[in-house]
Amino acid sequence: MDMSGMDMGNSSSSSTDMNSTSSMAMTMMTAFTTQLGASNLWFTNWTPTTVGSTFGACVGVFFLAMASRLLSATRSSAEIAWAHYIAGLNRQTSRDSATSELVKSPVEVKKKLRLQRAPPFTPSIDIPRAFLFALHSFVGYMLMLIVMTYNAWFFIAVIFGLSAGELAFGRFAAGHAEEGLDHH
Repeated sequence: MDMSGMDMGNSSSSSTDMNSTSSMAMTMMTAFTTQLGASNLWFTNWTPTTVGSTFGACVGVFFLAMASRLLSATRSSAEIAWAHYIAGLNRQTSRDSATSELVKSPVEVKKKLRLQRAPPFTPSIDIPRAFLFALHSFVGYMLMLIVMTYNAWFFIAVIFGLSAGELAFGRFAAGHAEEGLDHH
């Protein structure tokens, strides 16, 4: 882009503006690095500077990524168990209400149960569900921050950890689809 014909005022401020624009463009397009000591792992004091400390950090990141997949499988399995528990309560409720209300037909009872979209708040189900969700989200955000360091070794550790975790625990999370339950 030729700006030679444009009046930009003072030439020294013009070159400063161009340098700051160029500097901003360079920071926005950060490349992955393999340099030791170039990336903090969450905190400034957690900066691996040797090959051994970088390898140890990568092992920890690998297991954190595996834990993310384990939490996903745990949540999925727990949702299946909770859905079966609620289904049992609904069957019990429909039997009790059908026998206690002789005026209503079984069709009316089923319609009433279908109108209830979400099960009622059950502390024994909803509190552990919220805790698992929060923990899974926390681990996911920690992994995101690791990837955002643009350290190639950490990135590789995250990808390998997620892959190994899926290999180890993915079949448990896949059981959710086999049960025919919604994942909402």
